[in-house]
Amino acid sequence: MRKSLGWAELVLALLAVIGVVACWNAGVRTSEFPAVPDVSPAYSGTFYSGSWIALASLSAIVAGLLIVDGIRRILTGRAPHTG
Repeated sequence: MRKSLGWAELVLALLAVIGVVACWNAGVRTSEFPAVPDVSPAYSGTFYSGSWIALASLSAIVAGLLIVDGIRRILTGRAPHTG
């Protein structure tokens, strides 16, 4: 039972990592600006959305915790000591 819960946590961690990538991609937007003759050269600007980046960071933390606990459950295979 404990090992199967560990494997389930690793699957959830994988889904959280996919969520990290999706949130990060949603939070970064690059715009290309063409050159204007005699005024400015061509350049690109990047906009970072703080809420999407924060959600990606939170998902990364959750994924990390799930990975650590899932591996612990798989390797030990027993209930943690609660004193």
